[in-house]
Amino acid sequence: MAWLEEELRLISSKPDKELLSLAENKLNGYGSIIQSIRKLGKEDLYAELVYALKFGSSRKGGYYNSSLFIQHGVDILEDLLITLADGIASMYLELISVDSSLSNEMNNLGLSLCTLSTRALQRLRNEVALHQWMHQNMEAVVSMFEDQFDLCTLQSQLVEESSSSEAENFGWWKKLSINRSGPVSSSLHFVAINQISVPVKRTMELRALTGWKYYFSLFLELADITMPFVRTVVTKASDAISFFLVCLIGRSVGLIYSGIRNSLRRK
Repeated sequence: MAWLEEELRLISSKPDKELLSLAENKLNGYGSIIQSIRKLGKEDLYAELVYALKFGSSRKGGYYNSSLFIQHGVDILEDLLITLADGIASMYLELISVDSSLSNEMNNLGLSLCTLSTRALQRLRNEVALHQWMHQNMEAVVSMFEDQFDLCTLQSQLVEESSSSEAENFGWWKKLSINRSGPVSSSLHFVAINQISVPVKRTMELRALTGWKYYFSLFLELADITMPFVRTVVTKASDAISFFLVCLIGRSVGLIYSGIRNSLRRK
């Protein structure tokens, strides 16, 4: 909000206080972020991580052992930061979208909050909403059923520069030797988001599921029971169909060959 106030002051010496209050209410989405964390099934994980960081040990009666935070405490903290950043980005995306109640007011201000076109912005918003729904209602239940947490971590990687750019500065007699050397690693780094799976026993969370997530967990259990039988039936049916087709085609070819041979003998 401080950044938005500063941008409005650069445009006008007297910024619209009513617009600022409406934008503040729109961006004050702590409840939506917490609701998103709950849908992901990571509320207790983050809460016990904060408790372990503050008091140095896991709380009594918690879902997870202290060894989890000793081994993967940094990964869980990075996943929490990425989740918060994703929630804040989603709030700004809702603020500048076409369906927002402040869309006209934000566009009239002339702020370059996003350079995407309206169609591209709506496409991005719909893709983000669909991905969040799939992850919260399906992938999170699958991870819970498989006793693991899918965490997003930050990983530093080197920027590899191609040697072809360096070869342009030399003569033709040096380009061949430079191109053979392959990519050259520079001292520049960039941070990428990496996804890892941490094995954790989540039976208590699985039993506490309700609504759609509970029925989806039953569907997963039913699929695990019926899939071996379905695979066997499909395999047997495909073998029978292939055997029938081979016999049918073989007999047809045999009959055609016999007819041709008999006609040649008559001639």
